[in-house]
Amino acid sequence: MTFSGGDAWTVILLAALFVYAIRFLGMTFGSRLPKTGGARRAMDALPGTIFAALVFPGLAEAGFPGLAAAGVIFLAVRKTGSVFLAMMLGMAAVAVLRLLSGN
Repeated sequence: MTFSGGDAWTVILLAALFVYAIRFLGMTFGSRLPKTGGARRAMDALPGTIFAALVFPGLAEAGFPGLAAAGVIFLAVRKTGSVFLAMMLGMAAVAVLRLLSGN
């Protein structure tokens, strides 16, 4: 797909407009969002939900080695608090399990 000069500028300007609109709406209406209740709990849960939606399909596709590595990472972060160490242990777990399974 190729863009002409006018199309490229249109895409850039629309992206800038959308980014500005999101920031403007957040600043304008952010103080009006509920501070308590179910709607507040739902908004508090959004970051974790978005993270899960991005991570879980990849884990499901990775099969057993990916799921086992996710478990290793979860336990390592809980025990040590070091995300870097957890990632290294997770990669090692995937490598060992793939080596053992012949993949």
